[in-house]
Amino acid sequence: MLNSFIQSLGRTCRVIDISQTLGPGIPVYPGFPDPRFETIYSQQAGKDANVEMVQFVPHSGTHMDAPYHFFSQMRRVDELPADCLIGPGVVVDLSAKKGSVALEAEDIQRWEQSTGESIQPGDIVLLRSDHSKSWKVGQESGLFWKNGWPYLAKSAVEYLAGKAIKALGVETFSPDPEFQAGSNSDVYLTHHSFLPKGILIMECLANLDQIPTPRGLVVALPLKLARGSGSPLRVVFVVEESPPVP
Repeated sequence: MLNSFIQSLGRTCRVIDISQTLGPGIPVYPGFPDPRFETIYSQQAGKDANVEMVQFVPHSGTHMDAPYHFFSQMRRVDELPADCLIGPGVVVDLSAKKGSVALEAEDIQRWEQSTGESIQPGDIVLLRSDHSKSWKVGQESGLFWKNGWPYLAKSAVEYLAGKAIKALGVETFSPDPEFQAGSNSDVYLTHHSFLPKGILIMECLANLDQIPTPRGLVVALPLKLARGSGSPLRVVFVVEESPPVP
């Protein structure tokens, strides 16, 4: 429908789904329960329709963190505007960084210099790490956690916050490092820095390697969950394509 709408405006576009499928057996943050899907009505059992009952932590699969997730006095999901995750998107390709490694401001700046792009105020920044390729369902789901993931160093957090971006999206469980008990550092530095500033965070994105151009339109809508600390998302990236040569 979004594709048809944009085409009706006289533009040719491509809509790329950058969401993971939410279902049983997906990778979940350690300590979180596995999503449960239970059939309560089925036509196979003689009912008029097929209906499931679903139970999951709202921070499962591709999802967003509301400020309330880390700050009890701040806004929850249902208090955010409907367009909180709709806006210009820019995909920053840092996929050369692998494992539990800090992403510095200079890494982002080097990408800007090499591409000629510049992160602008109001941008929804998507950090491509290709970590989503480790996403497995079932017994291999733990691979998504194994060996950690690239995370934002303090310099990168300050650089992006200084750019006044609208939101940050990552392919990992978190833009912060794997939690390590006993650490003296702020292991939730990005969350603690971004959320009070109104910079929202999307996690467990997918398919950023399929986006052909750094810039486009990000469209993501959280569920309007009462008192919610987060919400699953269906996220798409819309890129304008050149019309075919007649």
